[in-house]
Amino acid sequence: MTPELAVIYSFLFGLLHGILPDEHTWPITFSYAIGGANGKEGIKAGLYFSAAFTVQRALLSEVAYLALGPFLLSPTINGIVYSIVGIAMSVAGAIVLRKNLYIHFHLFGHHHNNVRDMEDSVDILSKHHDKSEVLTSVAPPPVKWTIIHGFIAGFGFGGFSLFVNTIAAPAMSSPWLGFLPGLFFGLGTMIILVFVGYVFGASMRWTKLFTEQEIRRIGAQTGGRTLFFGGMLFMIFGVVTLLGLDRNLPIDEGYFLIGLFMIIVAIPAFIYTLKEVRSSRNKKS
Repeated sequence: MTPELAVIYSFLFGLLHGILPDEHTWPITFSYAIGGANGKEGIKAGLYFSAAFTVQRALLSEVAYLALGPFLLSPTINGIVYSIVGIAMSVAGAIVLRKNLYIHFHLFGHHHNNVRDMEDSVDILSKHHDKSEVLTSVAPPPVKWTIIHGFIAGFGFGGFSLFVNTIAAPAMSSPWLGFLPGLFFGLGTMIILVFVGYVFGASMRWTKLFTEQEIRRIGAQTGGRTLFFGGMLFMIFGVVTLLGLDRNLPIDEGYFLIGLFMIIVAIPAFIYTLKEVRSSRNKKS
C-alpha cells in the first residue's frame, strides 16, 4: 500500500468510525451533547472530543510506525482503557449530579434536598429564594471535559484502529510522516461526531414540548446520569475484558457494549428524567 492510499483509507475509515455507534465515541458524545441541550453545545462536544481523540491517534500512529503497535493493540491495553474511561465518565457524572443534588437549610428549619424540590416549591419559598436562583441551578456537564475523555478514549482499539496502526502507519515512507494515518483517521471521526453532537444536542428543542428550563433540566440530568452509570458499565466491562471473558460474547465486544449502554443506561436515564420533569410540571399546575 502506498502512503497516499494509506492516508486516504485512514480518513474513510475515520468517517465510518464516526458513523457506526462506537463504544469509544458515542456514549461520551451523547452524554455531553444531550447535557448541553442545544445544537451549539452538541457541536462543541463532538469537536472537543474528536480533537483530543485526533491528537492522540496521530501520536499513536507515529508510535505504531516505530514498531510498538503490537504492544499497544493487546487485549490487556483495551481492558485497561475501558476501565479508565469508565472511571473518568463516572467521576464527571457524579460531579454533575452533585451540582444538581444538595442540601440547603433555611433559618426556620425548612430544607430541600434537590433542585426539583426547589422548583416544586417556588411559591412557598418566594420569601427566601429568588426564582432566578432556581432557574440557574441546573448544571449541565461542562463540554470542555470531553477533551479529557477524547484523549483517554483514543487508546481503545477496534477493527478500524487495527488498520491504521498495523497497515497504514508502517506504510508511511518516513518517521516524519508516521502520524498522518492517525491524524486523518481522527479528522474523519471528527466530521461525523460534530454532526452527531449537533443532532443529539438539538433533538429536544425540535419537539417544542418543553420550556427552556425544562429542556436544560432534562439535558443536565440525562447527561449526568448517562456519564455516571455508563462509567460504571465501562468499568465492569474493563474487568470482563482483562479476565478474557469477552471472548465468549456472540458479537463484537464494541457493539455489545454500545448496545448495553443504550438499552440499560441512556434510554432509561432519558425516560426517568422525562417523567421526573413532567411530574414536577403537574405538581406546579
